[in-house]
Amino acid sequence: MGIDRRSSPLLPLSIVVVVLALGFCTCCSCISAILIAREVDFNPPATAVSPSITLEPFEVGPLPTPRPLPDEAEETAQALAAAEIPESDLHELAIRFLGMPPEAPRVAAARSPDYPIGTVRVFHVSNLDENRNFDIEAELVYKTEHVYMWVEKGLRLDQDRIQEAADLFEEHTYPTNREFFGSEWTPGVDGDPHLSILHARDLGQTVAGYFSSADEYVSAARADSNEMEMFYIHVERSTEVGDPFYNGVLAHEFQHMIHWYNDRNETTWLNEGCSELAMELNDRSYPGGRGIYDVGGSEYAYLDEPDTQLNTWPELDVTGAAAPHYGAAYLFMSYFLDRFGEDATKALVAHKENGLKSVDATLESGIAPGTTHLDLFADWVVANLIDDLSLDNGQYGYQSLDLGGPRIDAEFSKTTDYPQQREGTVSQYGVDYVEIESRQPLTLSFVGSDQVRL
Repeated sequence: MGIDRRSSPLLPLSIVVVVLALGFCTCCSCISAILIAREVDFNPPATAVSPSITLEPFEVGPLPTPRPLPDEAEETAQALAAAEIPESDLHELAIRFLGMPPEAPRVAAARSPDYPIGTVRVFHVSNLDENRNFDIEAELVYKTEHVYMWVEKGLRLDQDRIQEAADLFEEHTYPTNREFFGSEWTPGVDGDPHLSILHARDLGQTVAGYFSSADEYVSAARADSNEMEMFYIHVERSTEVGDPFYNGVLAHEFQHMIHWYNDRNETTWLNEGCSELAMELNDRSYPGGRGIYDVGGSEYAYLDEPDTQLNTWPELDVTGAAAPHYGAAYLFMSYFLDRFGEDATKALVAHKENGLKSVDATLESGIAPGTTHLDLFADWVVANLIDDLSLDNGQYGYQSLDLGGPRIDAEFSKTTDYPQQREGTVSQYGVDYVEIESRQPLTLSFVGSDQVRL
């Protein structure tokens, strides 16, 4: 999507100042900021204004020098940057803390059960809104080479749609996700190459579906494990079986399963960004045309709240607070794919570093040496505003998305009465877009906090 940059002779020029906070911290914190706009002493000749205004080049002063961090803030930043998050292994933890024998096997079955259609079994499920666990019975109603379709007893779902959805997953989603993100653990904890998709009720009103890594462990290590590679679909929250959002949710949860096997300690925001991207990738590559998979609109939730910290995640999502975080992570990954291509994005997904460290390592590996995640973040937030591929080799736009632009946080009035001042906060790795209108060149001053509480 492009923006017409021609200015009416009757209106002042409009610019948007992007205020963003960059730093090492990964906590959900804000900095205080003051933005001041002052008019420059500039007297153009009294000539008629042409329909298309072009500002003549003028000398720009030296770039500002950042104020050094206080010693204690620098020490904290370095400690956070050097922190290593160990992989969570419930099997090892059960041996250390639950008394499980060290020789306990990591698999529940060495041979595939190859369940026949009509099998009924008990599943442990969770209401994620209420943090409540309970058991249900479900029946196997359809199967393919790699998919089991289970339906909670008492639910009435259209059998034809169940079969069509399973066949789409088998023929398109399964190979697409594996080719791009890698393989899940197979034959896995149950010795069965099938993935189980359980359709159930009462999983939480904010939940469309979920993958639980607990199911990848034997029940001796995790009592509520179903001991199979599986994910859950909330039939009361998702739309109809086989519709685009349903298909997208299956692609999303399958990516989580793959990522767990290949990089268990990945940061939540990047993992979720990959899962949202999986929904888009399957739609991009579907041979019958687009519209078979739907991401669900998280990108618009972010564009409505651009002062959302990219590299963090809310602990609980009872009120739907995670929606803009999904959108931020998705747009960042989609932008990375459009700018650097599939091979670079696959390298980022597979990198053993986590979060922004993996972004830096991937860029430095030969994809864009000398470019840091800070540079990329700055380009990305501008792309979210102007979305114009004609500028600077396409680095300020999206190839696959047509965005409506972010919410403008504040607008300076159309008056020429400067200076004007605005004071507020902006999140770490968050963005405030401030629109300023003037016919005259302006000097902008910014003052921000140099440390925040963790």
